[in-house]
Amino acid sequence: MPDYTLHHGDCMDIMPTLDLSCVDAVLCDPPYGCKNDCSYRNISGGSAENLDKLAECRKDFEPIRNDSTPFNPAHLLSFPKAIIWGYQFMADKLPQGTVLVWQKKTFVELGTILSDGEIAWQKGNKGVYIYEHRWNGFLRATERGKTLHPTQKPVALMRWCLDRLKLDPGATVLDPYMGSGPVGVACAEAGYKYIGIEIEEDYYNIAKSRIDAAYEQTSLFV
Repeated sequence: MPDYTLHHGDCMDIMPTLDLSCVDAVLCDPPYGCKNDCSYRNISGGSAENLDKLAECRKDFEPIRNDSTPFNPAHLLSFPKAIIWGYQFMADKLPQGTVLVWQKKTFVELGTILSDGEIAWQKGNKGVYIYEHRWNGFLRATERGKTLHPTQKPVALMRWCLDRLKLDPGATVLDPYMGSGPVGVACAEAGYKYIGIEIEEDYYNIAKSRIDAAYEQTSLFV
């Protein structure tokens, strides 16, 4: 049964205290340094009904910690394998690698409010790969309901990322920016070990609850 460890605090303080020699890959969605507007109250370009639903879904979030300054991924580059979301905000700080594209909208929704997709950098090679999974505000292919984090990613997307990393069975994945825990849940489902770190207590508790449940569920089948 793969194990997991979760840490509450700043990853820059916690990572130096851990033995990370066992880590086979990093998969994370860090603060991009783009000063993301987490209130979603001032979005324009969509129908009044859709904007009202979007604001209701996202209205309670505070600004993301450390999102006001540019993100430097240097502390993540020495690991054997890595996928880091938010490539466009840190491309000048990353070496040549593979580009992963997450298309969040159906074809007819392209060009409407919010981004059509997001991109990630994968260490090594130099291809471009696309994953389509609808996640357009409150219109979602999976995990419908209340949003848990202002930049929440679907577990299905993180499962695709794990497949892209081509890890050995029982590999260990590090996620220094755990958020609501989709990487941890995906690791539980895929049979990998997981190390997660989250600085915000509320998100840490949300992630812990989800990841505990995912690994417990997995253990029932072992």
